Amino acid sequence: MLLLLLMALPLRAQQADGYLELRAHAYAGVEGDFLEFVELLRPGFSARLGKRLVLASTVELDLHQGRSLQQEIQRSFEESDLGPLMDLAGCTWPQEGNEFLGISQVSDYLSVERLTLDAYTPHVDLRLGRQAIFWGSAFMVNPTDPFPEVLLLEPWKPRTGVNALRSTIPMGKRHQFQAVLGSDDTFQKLRVAGRATIGFGLADLSLVGAWRQEAQSAIAGVDLRGTLGVGYWFEGALHLDTSASTQDHQAPYEELAVGLDYSLPLMDGLVITAQYYRNGAGAVEYDPQSLVSNLGGVVEMPDCGDVDLLSIDQESDTDPFAPFFSGRDYAMLSLMLAINPDLSFTGLWVQNLGDGSAMAVPVLTTYPSSWLQLSAAAQLPFSLWGAGGELHPSDDDLLISFDTGTTSLAVDMSGLLPSATIIFWSRFNF
Repeated sequence: MLLLLLMALPLRAQQADGYLELRAHAYAGVEGDFLEFVELLRPGFSARLGKRLVLASTVELDLHQGRSLQQEIQRSFEESDLGPLMDLAGCTWPQEGNEFLGISQVSDYLSVERLTLDAYTPHVDLRLGRQAIFWGSAFMVNPTDPFPEVLLLEPWKPRTGVNALRSTIPMGKRHQFQAVLGSDDTFQKLRVAGRATIGFGLADLSLVGAWRQEAQSAIAGVDLRGTLGVGYWFEGALHLDTSASTQDHQAPYEELAVGLDYSLPLMDGLVITAQYYRNGAGAVEYDPQSLVSNLGGVVEMPDCGDVDLLSIDQESDTDPFAPFFSGRDYAMLSLMLAINPDLSFTGLWVQNLGDGSAMAVPVLTTYPSSWLQLSAAAQLPFSLWGAGGELHPSDDDLLISFDTGTTSLAVDMSGLLPSATIIFWSRFNF
């Protein structure tokens, strides 16, 4: 319907752009399939409806072949001590209509990622629809972002869209106020957020507040960014549980990030970024059993009828806005080197300061032409100390116990997590 509307508008008022992306993932040290291939087409369309109105949309066609986490989870369970019990209970795993592509319906591969109507007035800019909203000045993690998303393992991925009405009110040259009124994807739960920014000297200071009904959670935070020879930032938020029920009520906790960046005239430019991040809700010691509680939100578990065999809550009540990391203290370091105008290198290191586990993500990118980008990346988990943890679980960590009601049985998930992941992708812009 949207495409038909855009086609009906005068041709001189339309624009189209986007990209085609092809990716290949190779997973080392895993059982089952070790290759995954992805084809993604993401075209965007925009049309000017009037002097101050612009309609825009971005759709995404996404196909996968090869390794599937859903299938590998199923294999791990079937080959474990739980397998015979699941057979006796008549447990059935979900089946895709097209197993090769892993799809059963149109929404599995086709989605509307952006759909916005912009209205520009002399005093306020309005954007209505599914849009990307990103607040915060810190590196990689943003405590004051009301809709947080960490793309550490998916550097190619655009941010997920949010259904909202956003207003931006400029106040002078450096001050502004933003307000967001939105909802979840089912249009049943309310989301409200506001951000006031003032500029002074060589710094910008923002005060942020937000409430998300589906999680019954709120944040109040401050975001400061400036430069004094080096760039610096402090971003901190207090998380509040606003649910009326006293059962499982979570105490308030802090989340903050403080860091520096510095530019050096090496080759075409080198930027060094260092940051300390604290998640007040995190744990110093890694709990492998946390994988069990997360399974229901990652894959579809089997249907065992009336038999409560796995004790996994498929309707996960976890906070979708909770911090991405489960530990408490982290160090983060990034090097971004522009070798020449057509070649760049980025190296990222994330260190859990509690359990010693870490992740390195090197990325090499080249631009053979204005319309083509070629990249190679690796995800390398390791431990500087300890016997494994959040970012680099040991084999013992991945031997997960399940309470069947009468006994406890283990599932070996060590074949699920790769010892290294190599990714090649190409992006054709149009």
